[in-house]
Amino acid sequence: MTSSDDSKLSASLLTRLLTPRNLAVFVFLVLPLSLIFLVLAWWFARQNAAAQELADRKNDLLASGLPIDAESLLDYRMERIDSSRSREWERILDEIESDAFQESSEDVPIIGMAYEEEPEEYVYGQPYSNHLVARNYLNEWSELLQRIHLITEGSRGVWTSMNADDFFPRIGPPRDVSRLLRLELEDALRRDDFSHAGHCVLALIGNARGLEEEPMAVSQLVSVAMLEVALDAIKTAVQIDCFDDEQWRAVLKQLEGLEEIEPRYRRYLIGERAWVLPLFEDPERLEELGGDAIEFQLPGGHSIDALETLAMYDRLELVPTDDLTTFFEEIESLETSVQTSFQSRSWLQKLDSQVTEKTMPSVVSINQAFIRSPMQVRLAKTAILARLFQHKEGRWPNTIQEIHDAAPSLLNDRDESVNLKIGNLAPMGDRPFGLKVDPDELVLWGFEPVASASATPEEPPTEQDFIEGDWEYELVRTGAYLQRWLWILPTDGVAESN
Repeated sequence: MTSSDDSKLSASLLTRLLTPRNLAVFVFLVLPLSLIFLVLAWWFARQNAAAQELADRKNDLLASGLPIDAESLLDYRMERIDSSRSREWERILDEIESDAFQESSEDVPIIGMAYEEEPEEYVYGQPYSNHLVARNYLNEWSELLQRIHLITEGSRGVWTSMNADDFFPRIGPPRDVSRLLRLELEDALRRDDFSHAGHCVLALIGNARGLEEEPMAVSQLVSVAMLEVALDAIKTAVQIDCFDDEQWRAVLKQLEGLEEIEPRYRRYLIGERAWVLPLFEDPERLEELGGDAIEFQLPGGHSIDALETLAMYDRLELVPTDDLTTFFEEIESLETSVQTSFQSRSWLQKLDSQVTEKTMPSVVSINQAFIRSPMQVRLAKTAILARLFQHKEGRWPNTIQEIHDAAPSLLNDRDESVNLKIGNLAPMGDRPFGLKVDPDELVLWGFEPVASASATPEEPPTEQDFIEGDWEYELVRTGAYLQRWLWILPTDGVAESN
């Protein structure tokens, strides 16, 4: 057969293949199916690759001792939180939750009226109409209080049992313990039993620290809230000058480490990552947990989405925590870039990051709490050191720097073996805490860390700095702000021992 014959045969075959019917089958059936096959092959190939990478990442986390789900999180807690006092502490929490305790507390100030009406505020040295009610109640539960003090004074973290379906350990009873200890403190102050009042302050700090090693955001935030109660108690004691130097050193020892961001922040990241990772395997749980449902369930799973979240936590882990200002700047910048990225994504990228977008916390608002609490502790420590300085020198320090310079001798004045470490005392921003001295008082002040550019104001804050808009709301907000950041220490104190 000649080449001419080959050409004629090929042309004949091509003519038969390109009939209208065959072209229609190719265009409307074969080509679309081929495209669908290629798209599906590409889709499942990328999902499979992501699933393998995700499995490797999870194995790496487990190998480094970090949890990736509820079960491994329970193991992580058990291995790292002290359980030597757990049995007794859980008995105490059970008793706090009991009907007998709750019913006896209904008409008691601070505890029973906490959610119904604002209790009468006790001011040291002034009559208090609920004194006998509080005294009788504290006598009724004196044995329980003794057991609470044995656990909480000098405490750090205390392990409590938890189920895999829980998101955090019990937080209600420890908050009731804080209210009970606050009531006990005020009773001790009314009776001028300053030795016992000192033990109450130590117990308040220890109760807050009971949750500090929990690797969950909610537990950390509750711990911060309970620590505020302890710091309020410290403020009262510094103002009325009712503790001796050894009592204050014990308080400073109990506060050690709380002036830093690092521990809380790292635990928060560990727990939140372990909590969120299982949601990529079952995104429908988002709705069960009270969140917004995702729009589309993706064939092949949400591994790419999970890797997006892990990448975010990788970035969060790289944020430096040794400087408050840098920490806030980095967190603020990171959240801005994340939100900008979410808004500018293509439809495919939005599909790939549905769960991440639903579960990513507002890192700025959460970490503001992690900045605020160390700053409050630093201000409290500064006030304690100022009072110790006054006890030793017979005058107030003239500057914050004078307090810093005197700190080593103030902390370990009598016992070199104690070796107290004060830690960092600087707030965020480019200025130290504010300080003013006159013959009658020393004034210390700080500020609310609302932005990375926040810094200590030149003058102490006043009510007029905040009163605007809704009068009643602003008064409440202002009162909380001034309680937190303005410390006025009378030179002579007001305690009867003085």
